[in-house]
Amino acid sequence: MSRWQDSITLEVQGPHKEDEDNHKEALISQLQNAQKDIKSLKIEDDTPSDTEWKLISDHFTDIQNLYLEAGFNEELNDKLIPTSWPIERLLISSSCGEKICSPIVLEGRVKHLILLLTSEVRFEGPTTSELTRANSEAIERGEAEAKYITVREGTPEERKIKIVSVSALASTWLHDKYTNPDRSSDPEIPVPEHVNTEILEVLENDALDTFTRMTLALPFIIENLKTLNLRSSNGYDFYLSTEMIQSILPQLTELKTFVFTVGGTSMEDDFLPLIYQQFPPNISTLRFRGPVSLAKSEHWNKWVEAFANPEYLPNLTKLSFVLDLAYEDGKRGSKRRPKEEELREAKKACTQLFAGLASRGIVIETFRDKWADESKSFDQVDERWERMGNGE
Repeated sequence: MSRWQDSITLEVQGPHKEDEDNHKEALISQLQNAQKDIKSLKIEDDTPSDTEWKLISDHFTDIQNLYLEAGFNEELNDKLIPTSWPIERLLISSSCGEKICSPIVLEGRVKHLILLLTSEVRFEGPTTSELTRANSEAIERGEAEAKYITVREGTPEERKIKIVSVSALASTWLHDKYTNPDRSSDPEIPVPEHVNTEILEVLENDALDTFTRMTLALPFIIENLKTLNLRSSNGYDFYLSTEMIQSILPQLTELKTFVFTVGGTSMEDDFLPLIYQQFPPNISTLRFRGPVSLAKSEHWNKWVEAFANPEYLPNLTKLSFVLDLAYEDGKRGSKRRPKEEELREAKKACTQLFAGLASRGIVIETFRDKWADESKSFDQVDERWERMGNGE
């Protein structure tokens, strides 16, 4: 059952249509039929323009659950989310290459933050418009080179189109800040007196890289987390280094629940085969979902030995553990349905791991992906997994 079932849904036009004559009318007609005291609000098609945010803010007073769907434009205009709303859960979906600007997020005011299918979102530095404007000015000064692509080459309609890679501009800015801190003019984000954010979910696309960027910009929020759900199964991660995520996870000493779905990464390096060594040390609940190939890793016995050791994750009381993800060889993030034999071998390996836990009193629970129930973009655990028993 969807957590947003009792919400009101508004369709907005967004910033690109703010100057059109009828920009207000469509939203006003929706608001006339909307109760002012509702607690859950979904905004679709785009994120609101400043004008639309003003209308929405004036109408609703008690929004506790807010869902922002970026729509086709994949942009994000969040700076005017009303800070007077008692928002407890904020979901931002589909925004790409944007900077989050709302103090609701940057000051850790919201208890539960969800980044659903976002990509390359940032938490510090210039906005996208500021990055592109600075790039244009640098080109005019001769300090940067404009990039073009040719379309309809060899025809009378041949022409060149200027392209701007926001991803490259943002990466350059981030690299400069952290490798040349003396040159950075970006002010440090002030640490608030109280941080409310306790639950963070970053779901797919570059989830681990996004989490890393958030940690660099907002460490006071990450340090406060009690529940963390990272879902990265499509191979879009690690344009930042794996070492960063490996160093961050062990420092999450306040974390109690860790849900981690990971796959689509190379098994040739030691990131995934040895990631168990970096799990947050004080968690009481771990829900892990990984690839079938992990069961064949030369390091798998180390997982079994670690989980059997009472000194490893000493506070652990609940465990869900599944290896049902599979990928085409040599194709980054290209998912496939695992073969029956692969799945059976993975189930047998998990049974071996569970057997070593017998003396620790840890409760083994079924892995249920709640987001797979709500989004067609996510796959639930392979239906054959539970039917296989212990894999024999």
